[in-house]
Amino acid sequence: MMRRVIYVPGMKPKPPADAHLQQLCRCLAAGVARSRPEAARLLSGDSSCLTLISWTYSFYGKHRDIKLDLPGIERILASPEPSATEIAEIESLARKVRRWIHLLGDMLPLYGRLVARPELRLTLTEARRYLCNRDGVATEIRNMLKTPLREAWDAGDEVLLIGHSMGSVIAYDTLWELAHEDRDPRRVGLFLTLGSPLASHFIRERLRGRKLHGHARYPTNIKRWENFAARAEMTALRPRLTRYFGEMLALGLLESFVDHTDIYNHFHGVDGMDVHMSYGYLLNNAVAGTIADWLLASEIKAPTA
Repeated sequence: MMRRVIYVPGMKPKPPADAHLQQLCRCLAAGVARSRPEAARLLSGDSSCLTLISWTYSFYGKHRDIKLDLPGIERILASPEPSATEIAEIESLARKVRRWIHLLGDMLPLYGRLVARPELRLTLTEARRYLCNRDGVATEIRNMLKTPLREAWDAGDEVLLIGHSMGSVIAYDTLWELAHEDRDPRRVGLFLTLGSPLASHFIRERLRGRKLHGHARYPTNIKRWENFAARAEMTALRPRLTRYFGEMLALGLLESFVDHTDIYNHFHGVDGMDVHMSYGYLLNNAVAGTIADWLLASEIKAPTA
């Protein structure tokens, strides 16, 4: 039995798939090696350590230059723990006020549209394009994920599905479709969400199954769900997903569901501290440790010759 890690990135143009995958794997491998050294050998040393669902080029028609990310990646690999100064910046009053304003905008959509900065308005427009499936774009993206999921299941592989940011929404919708429209009974062993906006009002009201009730409302093909939201997150405005999706436990759809909301992501991008960046999440001890534990557990469960 193989262990398959499938990763769905968030919005905004991403580097070309090969370059993006290489850097994601560097951060993931470094995080696992630091958190659980005994699990590091279970990850290959090259980009085959995970399957990347590279959907953003078909959505935006352009790539991001990987050179923009490299200084931040090198910095966080060299200093994987946040300094006291970085923690103070993350916990600053200015960031808290900004987050409260965003949360109020999510609660009161009219107010949110009035105060939103141009960049946020563009992001909401782009998200709405996916959520409304304009020109079939959401169907196309979800099919990109369905293919490797089915390939993994057909091979009898254990699957860890990671969704970062909007990628968690894509993963959730895809799993719902597989369960309720495609009638595929197979499940992912672990669903890992990073910086997820799934609980925001804007997203929650547009998810697949949102108008249904009981089992029909949720994906029924997830064994365990672990959610991670870094401190001062602006995308994961409502960081505790169990408050909004906890009914899945009551319905017996999940074996476990845990929120982790006290972690730090101290990645530095071209515009300064970016607590939402995927590289920082993958290198975080709690995230990498969860992935490592899954790898080790899968190894124990694998049949012996």
